[in-house]
Amino acid sequence: MRSQAKVGMILTAIALTTTIPFADPLLTPLIALADNIRSYGTDGSAGRNGRNGRNGEAGRPRTVRADGTPQQVYAIGTSGSDGEDGENGERPYCRAQPRDVDYDLQAADGGSGGNGGSGGDGGNGGEVTIYYIDPADLRLIYVDAQGGQPGRGGRGGLGADGCECDDHGWRVQVCEDGNCEEDRYICRDGDDGSYGRNGRDGRVGEFGQMRLINQLDPLLPETPTQTQSLETFLQRPVQLSSNLWETRSGAAPLLASGSLVADVYQAYVERVEGAAQVVWEAPRSQTAFLAVSPTAILQDSGAIQVQFPDTLWVEGRQEQTGDLATYTVTGVVRANEATRLALGNMNGQGADFTVAVVDLAAESDHLETRFELLYRTARGNNRDDRRLRYTTRYEGEIPADLITRDNNRFVLALGGLPVDARYFRPGTHVRAELRVTRSLGANSATQTLEWQRQL
Repeated sequence: MRSQAKVGMILTAIALTTTIPFADPLLTPLIALADNIRSYGTDGSAGRNGRNGRNGEAGRPRTVRADGTPQQVYAIGTSGSDGEDGENGERPYCRAQPRDVDYDLQAADGGSGGNGGSGGDGGNGGEVTIYYIDPADLRLIYVDAQGGQPGRGGRGGLGADGCECDDHGWRVQVCEDGNCEEDRYICRDGDDGSYGRNGRDGRVGEFGQMRLINQLDPLLPETPTQTQSLETFLQRPVQLSSNLWETRSGAAPLLASGSLVADVYQAYVERVEGAAQVVWEAPRSQTAFLAVSPTAILQDSGAIQVQFPDTLWVEGRQEQTGDLATYTVTGVVRANEATRLALGNMNGQGADFTVAVVDLAAESDHLETRFELLYRTARGNNRDDRRLRYTTRYEGEIPADLITRDNNRFVLALGGLPVDARYFRPGTHVRAELRVTRSLGANSATQTLEWQRQL
């Protein structure tokens, strides 16, 4: 309630000044005012906001054939509904003003009016498809595909009048120890409630668009994109098709006089068809991958792309002869299995020091693997590693002649690196990062294996 808010602001101001010495003369009138102002009556409640109007529906799509007879085609969007008016603010309860009191008074405020709801937008005109042979026949077809009318915004509610004081000022005599003086007090009228805002009018719906097809036979359904299982692509070509359109302007002059339709329209150009298949030439069995779902995409130019999901790394080649595209798979690995590596044993010392890396997914026959090493050592007490100062001894790729592989186990002869052999001896504090990059064709990922220990 607004009258309470006025008192609250004054009390807040007092609270914020309590750190100032009490002798400050500015505090005395502020405290007196706060102690002596009181409201009476009850503020009126604000009116509820009006609900927004509903949007109109789009016109129903229509399909006709220009056969040389006059026709009228209607695909008009429906109108939006009006927004509701906001409710008027409620009148305050104006109780009798207390008389001859020794404090200031604040009368109750009137309630504010609610805001009007916005009008609904008109629905767009529907799409009109016309099959024809002779362009002159289009002049016999009248099309009305205008958008629906907008709803009007609701009116804002009226604010209620605030209560008025019967007596705006009076004096009260105060006596103490035989000394009398008069204190003056005032009553402030309540504020009138504010008027609610009028709602926004809706927007007129847009004109519907026309599609012209220079033939009388219905267009066949199109499937420019197909996602099927790999098994399906391996068994037979997957068929693709697309109806091509050209965007043009000047729709209304092609039709009967007075037609109402969007100026820009779509004209059918031609149909493009193709097919895609997959051929398996990878050295591993296709069985584990048959449920994977590639996607074939037919472009407007007639070119076809075959794409595999990101969960799979595929290496291969794609060729297209006429309207048949063939993707030949020469290598495949599941993406999440490319970097399932783990550190194995560390053996030897000095120039014979080796580290093993194990491929837990057993995919090393199908991937290229490259190793990079950051090798740092320190001398000190291993009980207080925070005081160790590490020095880089090697940073770079591990040469291929230092790497051997036995099935899915790699052995890295780190002792053969251009590093002093003493840094591979027992007792040496080591902090190392081994970055392993795995790749198949254009796909690659890096896994970092770290270890910190005393040899």
